[in-house]
Amino acid sequence: MAHFLPDGLILQYLHSLKQKLMKRNFLALFLLFPTFWIFGQSRPTGEWIDFGSDHINKWLQIAPAKLGPNALPVPAMDFARLDSSSNIEAGLHAHVMEGDNALNTYLSFYWAVVPKRVVVQIWGNPTETFQTDNSVRDERQIYYDDTGWITQVGDLWISTYVQLVKGKKRWPDIGINYSHKTTTGGAVQGRYTEGGAEYYYIAFGKSLFPKNGFINEVRLALMGGFYVWQTNKVEMAQDDGGLFEFGFSLKSKNISWQNEIGGFNAYDAYRYMNVRGNNDPLVIRSNIIRSGKKFDYKLEYQTGLHDYHYNTFRFSVFYNFDGEIKL
Repeated sequence: MAHFLPDGLILQYLHSLKQKLMKRNFLALFLLFPTFWIFGQSRPTGEWIDFGSDHINKWLQIAPAKLGPNALPVPAMDFARLDSSSNIEAGLHAHVMEGDNALNTYLSFYWAVVPKRVVVQIWGNPTETFQTDNSVRDERQIYYDDTGWITQVGDLWISTYVQLVKGKKRWPDIGINYSHKTTTGGAVQGRYTEGGAEYYYIAFGKSLFPKNGFINEVRLALMGGFYVWQTNKVEMAQDDGGLFEFGFSLKSKNISWQNEIGGFNAYDAYRYMNVRGNNDPLVIRSNIIRSGKKFDYKLEYQTGLHDYHYNTFRFSVFYNFDGEIKL
């Protein structure tokens, strides 16, 4: 025998089911909305150049002038001279240009394995906090919109220095360096290459010691080498070119004033696409270092003459200690 529910109960059940479905749909839309908001904030790419990878990084040109200030740095001048003590350096770096401002932390462990002869240095940017407006994002083809200040992890470098010649009367001091970059820094926001890089060079330096006057030492130095990094273009997997730098420093007691100019001139991995390389950075640096028994302090300014668009200000504190391996 068939049983029938009263019409009132049926209507009540249908009304309750309708409310439950509306709540579930609302909850689903609420949960999906942030996803649409996050992934929907992208730039129009219709007129952009596709550099050929299979990721949204394909819109990026992996070149110094098209990335953040720490992506492919011009090496610091070592003046063909290594320190006798090890040190830990901690610093803050501010980078300023129209439409892009950044502040990054800096850490370095400089280990004098053999004082004044062999050094291993591990250095890089633990964090970089930046804001890049949409005009710069359009020019650099960064896929996502400006959402305000962003913090991300930077790159880690490992460098090895070897002093070949030191203290010869008729010869300049001679040193060599090999440095390799890891891929800890991300490229999605156009800050780092997200690929390997390395450079190596030979450096020459010679000091003059005035007998009278305020200046105790004048040192002249130059270096030359090679810089190579991975791109995102399958047909041309790397870009590379000559590395060069010139410098002079003046020292008076525990105060040093160092000045350098240099950069690298790359091959242009994107040349066959009729795209300007944006990969020939030339920078000027000037810094003042105050040396102490345990702590040193450095204040530095850097600006670009070509393919480096930032004005950079750096402040660092060094803690010196004996890191020699006793054999």
